[in-house]
Amino acid sequence: MVDRKKSPKKTRNLEESRKEILEAAFWEIFTRSFQGVSVDDIVGKTSLTKGAFYHQFPTKLDLGYALVDEVIKPMTYSRWIDPLKEYENPIEGILAQLKNLIGKAKPSELRYGCPLNNLVQEMAPVDKGFKERLENALNYWIDGMEKELKRAKEGGYLKKDVNTRQAAHFVVMAHEGFYGMLKALDDPKAFDALYDSLKRYFATIRS
Repeated sequence: MVDRKKSPKKTRNLEESRKEILEAAFWEIFTRSFQGVSVDDIVGKTSLTKGAFYHQFPTKLDLGYALVDEVIKPMTYSRWIDPLKEYENPIEGILAQLKNLIGKAKPSELRYGCPLNNLVQEMAPVDKGFKERLENALNYWIDGMEKELKRAKEGGYLKKDVNTRQAAHFVVMAHEGFYGMLKALDDPKAFDALYDSLKRYFATIRS
């Protein structure tokens, strides 16, 4: 006979274990790369056993896939898309978020780059499962950006002939380019030049 009273607690424990592993894995992989860390490295940053790890993730690749789907994809959206909804003019929100999340970031944070872009560069060329999930995460970001740019267009902030899909691709590419350049140059002042270039782009498509 199943003791149903214990089932919710067991479920919560499994959820908490999964969350703990993913949180530890995110930071280890973000700072050291996916191929640069081992399962032992990740388990060592948790309060769990290796058996608990493999109960959640049969392989390291399964962990990587879950990290993209359950952590990086929603995190990217919450950082770059959700805040735009607070702005009547989404263009202002895009620029404000860039300043807040990149322009005001510490050099010690910028040196690691973007979690999504790091995995795109490292794992998309070598693993099909990663490539599919990373493409999905990028398209999810682009879709959200396009939706906000359409709102800007409907509000009269963009020219009527602007292709919002193309613009969304460009803006997301610019975000990733910011991270890549600042990571490579190790020069926070370079942000101003990149930021001004994006402002000029927006000036060309504003109504």
